[in-house]
Amino acid sequence: MIYHLCNIVYERLTRNVVNNIVHPVAPRVLRTLFTANRSYQENRSEYKSVDRYMREFFQEADVCVLSSHPERGEITEMINGLRMRCYNVAGVFWSNSYGTPAQNIATLSWDEVLRIENPEVHGDRAIAEQLDRLAKYFTEMIIARSHAR
Repeated sequence: MIYHLCNIVYERLTRNVVNNIVHPVAPRVLRTLFTANRSYQENRSEYKSVDRYMREFFQEADVCVLSSHPERGEITEMINGLRMRCYNVAGVFWSNSYGTPAQNIATLSWDEVLRIENPEVHGDRAIAEQLDRLAKYFTEMIIARSHAR
């Protein structure tokens, strides 16, 4: 997604970074993309709390992509932190990992709930092709929603 929106190739994704969006059909209001690039839980010991994460690590951008394991309390705090900054908040769910934990957070106060089909594939090439296809699809969804602002 970062490549498709920002034309940046990372060998190793940087955490909590803002990149400039340069996609040729992105509207002018869509200038920056913030990506956490790791789930909140993977760095919980560093962040200490969702509140601290939002104050010290989160960066304002036109589009922000946060990642979390399906832990209701922490996600509720993230939603609230984003709403306090006047963001519309979408829950994005992947079909291959949509079980009971994800169902438990699907009913939170999202502005929008998106489900992306991500069937299981095998082989490095098939996985890479599917990831690229889904990244393009997600990029198109972001651009389409920004035109509706």
